[in-house]
Amino acid sequence: MMIWHNIALLPFVLMHRGIGGIIGGCLFLVIYVGMLATLAMIVFQVWNYIGVAVQTGIAIVVAKRTVPAHYEWTGRRREFVEEYEILDLRINGQILMYRPTPWILERTVAHTEEPIQFVVGRFNGQIRIRKFKYL
Repeated sequence: MMIWHNIALLPFVLMHRGIGGIIGGCLFLVIYVGMLATLAMIVFQVWNYIGVAVQTGIAIVVAKRTVPAHYEWTGRRREFVEEYEILDLRINGQILMYRPTPWILERTVAHTEEPIQFVVGRFNGQIRIRKFKYL
């Protein structure tokens, strides 16, 4: 059984074992950095919204628009995405795009005010919508 510090130092140990070790060590180092970056992102997102109170307010529907059909890269493939509608909302002075469920979208008209529940991130001020229109 390997001890944790041996696992953490594995890339650097491999780098001292010839050219194959350098390649393997660099590969492990890239994997470790990727894992640390992913872990840091998850921790940031959790701490950004944990314990933040849900606010109730008014969202102004700036526009209701259609995103045309297009292709998107998903991994190594290009996939076709059909056209869909989105709303541009103004909440607390910030304009953001929101894609509600189709039955809510049908009942929403541009240039109106709708009730909304949202949370604001504590570190970056990013708004996340919890409930839209039907509270």
